[in-house]
Amino acid sequence: MRAKKCLEKRIIFNHGIKGYQQGLCNSQSKITAAKGELVVEQSKSTVYIKEVREFEYDNEGIEELIKFLGEYKEGIIEATGVYYFHLHEKLTEKGYKVTVINPLHLSEILGKKTDKLDAQRLLVAYMTGVIKGSYIPTGEIRELRELTRYRESLVEKITQVKNEIRKILESAGYKIQPLDKKGRQLLEKLAKGEELNKEEKDELKERLGRNLNDAEKLALKQLVELLKSLENMVKEVEDMIISKIPQPVVELSKIPGVGLISAATIYAEFGDVSRFSSSKAARAYAGFAPRTKQSGESESHSGMIRGNKYLRRAFFLVARVARKSEPFNEYYERLVSRGKSAIKATCALAGKLAGICYHVIKDGVYKGVVKKSFRVPRGKDVNVQDVDVGGVLDSLSQ
Repeated sequence: MRAKKCLEKRIIFNHGIKGYQQGLCNSQSKITAAKGELVVEQSKSTVYIKEVREFEYDNEGIEELIKFLGEYKEGIIEATGVYYFHLHEKLTEKGYKVTVINPLHLSEILGKKTDKLDAQRLLVAYMTGVIKGSYIPTGEIRELRELTRYRESLVEKITQVKNEIRKILESAGYKIQPLDKKGRQLLEKLAKGEELNKEEKDELKERLGRNLNDAEKLALKQLVELLKSLENMVKEVEDMIISKIPQPVVELSKIPGVGLISAATIYAEFGDVSRFSSSKAARAYAGFAPRTKQSGESESHSGMIRGNKYLRRAFFLVARVARKSEPFNEYYERLVSRGKSAIKATCALAGKLAGICYHVIKDGVYKGVVKKSFRVPRGKDVNVQDVDVGGVLDSLSQ
């Protein structure tokens, strides 16, 4: 007879691991832990749930949890928002082997979940090999991922603020572009309630609206200030990203259409590419592989595999730029000439770029056509020797 142990941890969700095992379920305030043993006898495997307990999700509760785990040194935890990070770190620091499970995978296998039962079901599923763990980045990749995702959240906020500004102006009858250079100057005046000069009135007379009321002026003033603050925050984050870029990011940024920030995002989100069996698997992870359904001898494709949303967005934006440059413009135009829509052709190119980036990270070098300019965020001084881009750096675009 052979027994294994299991540890599982969960934050409002479920988790599980092998060995003498423990299963942890965490919410914002509770941790549910289940201990179990896998017994193999005469080629038959059976999981026995030994004990289930709940703990407060605070420092004292985690200490009690560690005492409860005892000899159970391996476990599983469900990736539930941001809640699992702290517990994962604490247990890892104490020498526990903690596997993180994708909740989407769990839903497909286990169906709807409840806390106490969930910890036990997760434990059984993991110990019997039904579910596998997710990749958790560490070191420079994790920090770079945190920075690029934070920047993405700031960019989303900027978009929201811009939309609010447009909404106020459009409701007052203005048909201007408030966010280009001239539009910004006009926006500042409108927010402060200042009169436009004769030249501005003559130039914009067909696009001007009514006088703004006090509520609209106040909202515009605050939105403009918020917009400036968010833009400064993005620049600061971008500067830090650039200060931490490793050589693989530099190699990625040589690809036409891929800027430094996009390269950093791609590198951080792909992480350790050795976990992908092929470039096709990497494309699927990026969200640019067709979803295939088979029934007997028939096969159909419907939509794309969901993939990593950050990578999917990054590659789509990169493809929109790359489709205008060599060598990718020819590929894009060929797809369009065959009847593909602009969006579908761009997605196809994004998938192609995902495969290329996978090989660049895996091999450590980009061997294709190199773009001529190397862009950096405005206001950031780049030491060419430190960046080490060799002949690629023809010019710095501020």
